[in-house]
Amino acid sequence: MTSWLFDGLAQQLTNIPSYPVSSPQAAVLVLISRGDNPSILFTKRAAHLRHHPGEVCFPGGMWEPGDDNLLVTAQREVHEEIGLPAGHIQLLGALPQSHTRAGTAVTPFVAHFDASINLQPSPDELESIFMVPLAEFQAGLQVREDHFERHGHILRVPVYHYQGYEIWGFTAAVTAQLLRLVDRALR
Repeated sequence: MTSWLFDGLAQQLTNIPSYPVSSPQAAVLVLISRGDNPSILFTKRAAHLRHHPGEVCFPGGMWEPGDDNLLVTAQREVHEEIGLPAGHIQLLGALPQSHTRAGTAVTPFVAHFDASINLQPSPDELESIFMVPLAEFQAGLQVREDHFERHGHILRVPVYHYQGYEIWGFTAAVTAQLLRLVDRALR
């Protein structure tokens, strides 16, 4: 199933963005495990962090001047946060850049990886790493819909619950966007 899924996703995603990078921009890596039960990897931020403590997110972070592009940013952050080297990530493409409620431009990259690799959350940044099977999302994890106003438009964003974790906000919006592409890829 996963090769069809990944081929279908790659056809729908954009290539690596070539626009110039400047501060403040960020990148995240939406990682999907290979195998019979493909799952999306999420992280829970450490409670001691100043920004977004205890929130569920994708691994990633802010662009730094030493990063050649936003993909390098995402790969660097993934290695720092969960210990997954760039050589173990198979890039499928990127979702469109969007903005957090705080206004930060974020580019979500989508990739697959071998879930048998031992991942370790960095205690400086993360409380935990967890995986949510795509089948669980398809079975119905959405518990409500939040509404946010941005530039005069109302954004409707799902909220998901899974084994005590709440996925909401920007992370849920990116997840919902990916799930729409997954549904198309599986048709």
